[in-house]
Amino acid sequence: MKLLRKPIEVIALFDVEGNPAPIRFRYLDENEGTLVIKVDKIVKKDLDKYAGNKMIRYTCESYIRGAVRPFEIRYEIESCKWYLYKV
Repeated sequence: MKLLRKPIEVIALFDVEGNPAPIRFRYLDENEGTLVIKVDKIVKKDLDKYAGNKMIRYTCESYIRGAVRPFEIRYEIESCKWYLYKV
């Protein structure tokens, strides 16, 4: 997988306790322009620290460009920002 760390726009579902679950996201790709990706499956969810910031790391799978591809997105808890890390 390729490391990106790009900010993304996410539609997420929050449960009663305030835990987010991503549903779909949009990001700007240099080659193809704006892409919208639907999160088909959340394989793993972990609490992580990156540079001292608490983050929730989601390892997911989606049908992208004709194949099922894994990717990783992260939610920074304190700033409420989403990032696409690996594709």
